[in-house]
Amino acid sequence: LEAQLGAQLLQRTTRTLSLTEAGEACYRHARRMREEAEAAALAATERHSEPVGLLRVASPQAFTDLHLVPVASRFLAAHPRLSLEFSEAPAHVDLIGERFDMAVRIGELPDSGLVARRLATSRALLVAAPHYVAGKGGFEAPDELTRAEALHVLPLQPGDVWRLMGPDGAVHPVHMPVRLAADSAAVVRAAALEGLGLSLLPDWMVGPDLASGALVQVLPGWGGAPVPVSALFPGHARISAKVRAFVDALTDAFAAGLYS
Repeated sequence: LEAQLGAQLLQRTTRTLSLTEAGEACYRHARRMREEAEAAALAATERHSEPVGLLRVASPQAFTDLHLVPVASRFLAAHPRLSLEFSEAPAHVDLIGERFDMAVRIGELPDSGLVARRLATSRALLVAAPHYVAGKGGFEAPDELTRAEALHVLPLQPGDVWRLMGPDGAVHPVHMPVRLAADSAAVVRAAALEGLGLSLLPDWMVGPDLASGALVQVLPGWGGAPVPVSALFPGHARISAKVRAFVDALTDAFAAGLYS
């Protein structure tokens, strides 16, 4: 191909191969050609009209447990020729290269060339165990939060700062003394349930705990900025029936919100 094009596409050493600038451009166009070819083949088969086969979905584990599995139960019952595979792939995973059909992502999305469809909106809430709040005498204003021990989901912001949005929509930085930090929101939630401190966790995760009274919301109206929950999938000319059906199922399931 290099001889035919008269351009070097790969940088070669004894140990590695990497794309040149020309190689990157060639790869982007070739990938789109492959996607169009796959879409053409898909359009010519019954797989476009009926969801069948394996649907591979990348999604955060906690979100899958709480929100995707309940939808999957009804979805699979409605589509007996379809099977589902969930994987906790990193946010930067190459869906096409790793052969995922779609992903569910929480937060603002970088420009990836993928099609994004918003499923719901989420917001982080300030929550703590009732006995922890009572032991601190309650909190009436954001500047009183510095009396609390923070339970934080890594990575930490510079200076241990929580950027909280108030009821007026303005963002206020609050310096929090961090008592416990973890790279898993599930670990931070468990610590909050134990009464170890105050946490800032997504509403879709702590909704059942607030409903049961295991956690209480601190400073209602304050929390993180709203972020989208989105379905991502490759931008084929025609979307496969299995992806379209599952995205539609998620949209219907989340129409009333992830937590009310």
